[in-house]
Amino acid sequence: MNPHFFFNALASLQNLALADNKKDQVPSFISKFSKIMRQSLESTFNEMDTVENEIAFLTDYLELQKLRSENRFSYQFFVDDKIEASELLVPGMILQPFVENSIEHGFKNKSSEGIITIDFTLKDTILQIAIQDNGEGLHVDENHKGYPSRATQIIKDRLYLLNKKYKTNASFVIENRAAGDGFKVVVSLPIIYRS
Repeated sequence: MNPHFFFNALASLQNLALADNKKDQVPSFISKFSKIMRQSLESTFNEMDTVENEIAFLTDYLELQKLRSENRFSYQFFVDDKIEASELLVPGMILQPFVENSIEHGFKNKSSEGIITIDFTLKDTILQIAIQDNGEGLHVDENHKGYPSRATQIIKDRLYLLNKKYKTNASFVIENRAAGDGFKVVVSLPIIYRS
C-alpha cells in the first residue's frame, strides 16, 4: 500500500475533526482506518486470504477513499455465483494497488463521477479478477510513465512466488481502454481453497 495513503488519510481525519459540519464522520473514519491498518499489517504474515476478506478489506479502503475525496467515485463488486467467497483464497492485498491507481491517477482530473468495478469470475481452472474504471486511462510520456513501477514489480514478485509454490501460471494484464474510458486490469489466479 502506498505510504502516502496513510499520511493523506490522517490529514483528512484531521480536517474532518476540525470541520464543524463533519465531526460526526470521525468515528466511522477512524474505524475504517484502523481496520485497514490491521489488515495491512496482518498481510505481512498471511500470504493468502479469502475472497470474502479481500472484498471486506477493499470495501473499507474504498469507503475511506470516498470520504477523503468527498464521494468523487462509486464502486461495485460482482462475484460469480459459483465462487465460495469464504473458502476461495487469493493473495492478500493483491488488488489494492490497482484500485488505488484508479482513484489516485484515473480520477485525478475527472470532472464526472468515477466508477470502479471489481469482478470475480471462475473461468475453467482459474479465478479471474477484473478491475475496471472509467478514468483517464494510462498515459505513457515523460512525466507519467503509466502504472507505478514499484507496485507493479511487487505484484509480479508475489505472483512469481505463488507460481513457484503452487506450480501455476498466475499473472496480470493491464489494458488501456479507449481514450476517456479508463483502464482494466485482469488478474488470473489459481483456484486454491482453504484447507
